[in-house]
This record gives sequence, C-alpha cells and structure tokens, in this order.
Amino acid sequence: MMVISYKLRDKWWSSDPIMRSRLAQRLGDLVTNRGASLIMARPYKSLRWDSDFVFWLASKEPESLGDFKLGVNSVLLGFAEPQFSMLSLYEESPYLKQGMELADTLRGAPQRFFIAYPMSKEPEWYLIDFEERKRILAEHIAIARTHPESKGIRSYTTYSYGLGDHEFVVLYETDSLASWSHVTAKLREARARKWIVNEAPILVGVLLADFSFLELKTQPQRPADSIV
Repeated sequence: MMVISYKLRDKWWSSDPIMRSRLAQRLGDLVTNRGASLIMARPYKSLRWDSDFVFWLASKEPESLGDFKLGVNSVLLGFAEPQFSMLSLYEESPYLKQGMELADTLRGAPQRFFIAYPMSKEPEWYLIDFEERKRILAEHIAIARTHPESKGIRSYTTYSYGLGDHEFVVLYETDSLASWSHVTAKLREARARKWIVNEAPILVGVLLADFSFLELKTQPQRPADSIV
C-alpha cells in the first residue's frame, strides 16, 4: 500500500486555466489507465490544511507504486509537491472468507471518505507476553465491532515495520465522518490505547470522480447531514 498527499503551489492557481484543465485531465488519465500492475489507485480531495489531494494505491509489486508516484510528479512538475507518504504491507488475514484473495477485499465499491491513520507502539508493548497482548487487543476489537455506529466502516490494517516512520498504517473507509469520529472516541477507553504513540499525520479525504475541482479556486458549498 502507498498513501501519498500533494499540495498545490501558488504557481498552479496563477497559471493559464487551459493548462490547469489539461493537467487535471492527465491526472485523471493516470488513474483510469493505471494498468494491471496496480490493483487500485483511488484519488481523494484532502480535508487537511496542508494538502490538496491524496492517492491511495495498492499493488503486489512495490515498483508499480513508485512508477505511479513518478507519473504524478511528472504531470505536476513545478505546480505541486508531495507532503506526506506512507508505505505499508497489507497481508493475508485468517479472517478472509474461503476462496477470497487479499486483492478481493479492495475491489468493492469505494465509500465516500478515506482516512489514513498511522501509529506506532511503545517498545514496552512488545515485551508483554503474547497471550496477554491478544487479550488486550481482543477488548479493543470488541469495542470497535459492537459500537452502534461502527456498521459500514471498513478497516484495513497494514504494517510499516522497517518501511516507514510508523509501525502501522490503519486505513478506513466510511460514508460518515461523524460515525467514524464517535467510534474513535470510544476506542480511547480501550486498554490498548496506553501503548499507542506517534499518530500523525492523519489524512482525511473525500472520494473524487475526477480532478475537475483542481481547475477552480473555490468550490460551491453543499449541505451535509452532520456538521464536521
């Protein structure tokens, strides 16, 4: 997995509108024509102040992730720059349904919002007896699964040991940021929280159908069910 966010420079907004439109189209073409080497390439409009858009990528070949990143960099050369990047491993789980491959879990219809939640654990965590760690994590999982607003939230636990600045990057999809925040708040009460450190940056994005929003300086406001 790779999650990478970009920030547009002032040069983008001061450039010719026709050029902006062409470059936005080229970004869309990169996603549409990504080829078989990438299992998934999803773009999101970032809700962080320091990024404008985010890509969530998945591939069995790490080189494909780098190639896609270089493709984006070449399109936006001088107009934007990466802000954050997270590289991690999404591995087989005993919870996969029989006959299902890992890639199948990524091929469903995407949900409206995406959250990349990196974290690490204190060294003392790994010195706790394994069976005790299992019991602690079981409580955490139970809280998440039984929360009344957890239905529909998808989670993907990925691992960054030796690959990035964090030990885990947990990725989420949801149609409600309010529900996601409520579940996260309740999980603060789990005992496992005691060993969690280094949880920044958290990236939050809204699914994009295309990159036409990059052609505008302002966006029309749309009503929402919740105030976020």
